[in-house]
Amino acid sequence: MVEVDVFWSYSIGASFALASFRQLRKMRKESGADGTYDLKDMLDVKKIAREIEKGDSAFNNEYFVKTLLFLSLLFVPSGSNLLWSNPNWETMQVGRYETIPGWLVGGFTITNVTQGILGYWVTYNLLMKGKYEKAAWQTFLSYLGFWFILVNGWDKTGYRRFFSRDREAFDDWKWTNFFGWLTSDVVRILLAYGVVFIPLMLYWVSKWLMEGYEMEGLVEADQDQADRLAEMVKVDAYLLGAVFGGSLGSAVLAHLLIRWLGWAKGLGVFGAFFYGVMMKVVSPWFVKKIMKVEAIVGPPVSELPQYEESDLDVLIAAVEA
Repeated sequence: MVEVDVFWSYSIGASFALASFRQLRKMRKESGADGTYDLKDMLDVKKIAREIEKGDSAFNNEYFVKTLLFLSLLFVPSGSNLLWSNPNWETMQVGRYETIPGWLVGGFTITNVTQGILGYWVTYNLLMKGKYEKAAWQTFLSYLGFWFILVNGWDKTGYRRFFSRDREAFDDWKWTNFFGWLTSDVVRILLAYGVVFIPLMLYWVSKWLMEGYEMEGLVEADQDQADRLAEMVKVDAYLLGAVFGGSLGSAVLAHLLIRWLGWAKGLGVFGAFFYGVMMKVVSPWFVKKIMKVEAIVGPPVSELPQYEESDLDVLIAAVEA
């Protein structure tokens, strides 16, 4: 949906950077750069372009390339397909063919890539500075925004807009609309793309996390395939728990509080809960669990010790020599 994809694409880029943070830190350390950028540098497009041309390790790596390929070859086509075939639903029952301007279509497809780049870039910089929890929050908060718009929206009818196949169904809302939506072209398109890119997302994220664990000896590198697969499934379970239990659950709670207490009181109560429980209790535990770090803040990459060459690195260097 146009209104939520800006959050989803940001979370995709952020999650890919987060999953590969050990590999990215290693590359940054070996490059000799200090690994940090100020906000003004992050917004300087010309400087970023120059850094890319020079082979900056932030962008000159398989993780950023795969992020771009995922966004451009899978995420953009899925949204464009839905916008063309189901403009009512893709705009949350706001637009239709006659009212959607061309610039909106262009902006929608562009931001589905640029927001992903931004999520990757912001998360990368926080990781290089050792701010692990703030880096993890980039993914979680973007998913929270994604779910909140789908559940609540701007008028407390987000879920109605989502489960209505078109504007007519939304205007005549009743819970039986769900069955019409379930058999609609919208769901068929969602399933067609979802069965490809959601498993791929989970596979890449868990695989990159596992490779990072192995790189620093946090799990056995020579475990058999069955044990490795079981560990990846466990990682995926934690990730799905954060997305659906943590962020979706929080969005549903916020929606209910807004319905019961109104916008001001509802958001106030939710904010107190979110800060006291999610940020102070759940977040530190989860960050340490999924990232396998001792603390939610660590040393910046410039202060990390030099990585020792693995036997494979030594062998490759010998062959190249």
